[in-house]
Amino acid sequence: MSILSKVKFSNYPAAVTKALDLIDAPKKMPQKGLIILKPNLTNSDKPPVTTPVDIVEAVYLYSKKFCGKAEVAIGEGCGMGETMETFEANGYCALAKKYGIRLIDFNSEETVPMKNPKAFIFKEFHMPRIAQDAFIISIPVLKDHSFTKTTIAMKNMFGLAPAPFYKSAYRGAWNKSKLHSPSTHKSVVDICLYKRPDLCVVDSVTALAGMHLAGTKKKIGLILASFDPVAIDALGSSLLGHDPHTIEYLKLSNGLLGSMDDMEIIEA
Repeated sequence: MSILSKVKFSNYPAAVTKALDLIDAPKKMPQKGLIILKPNLTNSDKPPVTTPVDIVEAVYLYSKKFCGKAEVAIGEGCGMGETMETFEANGYCALAKKYGIRLIDFNSEETVPMKNPKAFIFKEFHMPRIAQDAFIISIPVLKDHSFTKTTIAMKNMFGLAPAPFYKSAYRGAWNKSKLHSPSTHKSVVDICLYKRPDLCVVDSVTALAGMHLAGTKKKIGLILASFDPVAIDALGSSLLGHDPHTIEYLKLSNGLLGSMDDMEIIEA
């Protein structure tokens, strides 16, 4: 059974703490090694196109409290432009300076080739070496998406795909453009086959409906958390008004990367 929490938003520290406590997060979070917080900073636009820095700060402080000697860093590989510019534009450089946090740019990190014959499209994937053995916490904003209906915890992992390998040769192309053809849905599943998020915390306070870059703000007022990315994406998709069983990437990943068929939602 997949356990999820669904917490009414009051403020980020309180709501994030409650959401993670309800799923007994400290019992499964590592005590050593590297934890990478993965926001959705696809470009330099302000939230809800991108993940608010305040929720990442709350997850950082929670992780530092319960994760012993583990290093807690923030990692992203933006979809447009330069990652460090997106960090700066959205307040992440200031956050890093405040706490001495390492900022990681997946688009420029050393990579290691990995192979998976069960992948739908990408039988080989160039994984940032730093992410290979890290504990990844996916921290997206709840949004609709033009190609995959929704973009939540699983599609947020597109940030791991390094731009030198996944940007097309066309002038002005997005850094992850090769992931969108021939099937963005299958690419979502493939990336998560190589590196599934270990923990998901979804900012559903103000969602983005209709489109992931220029949609309509939708007040939902919730923080979601789960160790199951399929379950949390199914719940998030439902909150946006979609039947998750009709979304291709969720159908393909159901039973493979998690489950949306046997969920227990704890509300607070």
